[in-house]
Amino acid sequence: MHLHLILLLLALSAARVGFLYLSPFGPCPKCKSRGNIQRGKRRPVCLRCKGLRRIQRPGSRAIHRIVRRVRQGRQAAARYQREDRP
Repeated sequence: MHLHLILLLLALSAARVGFLYLSPFGPCPKCKSRGNIQRGKRRPVCLRCKGLRRIQRPGSRAIHRIVRRVRQGRQAAARYQREDRP
């Protein structure tokens, strides 16, 4: 029973990481993706998303940094292997 729970948690966390990698931006919760906050007749730009109507999801930046470092490491290893060949 515990093994099934652990496998389920691993699958859910892998799905979440994949989702954050493929969709790093989400709707702004402060302005509800309108880009501005209505205050009477004025409509100042939303300070959280700066009028872009979307914000970066928590954790997506870290996942992209990890993927970038892994790719750079693979490229460096491939260059190193090419240099060793006579």
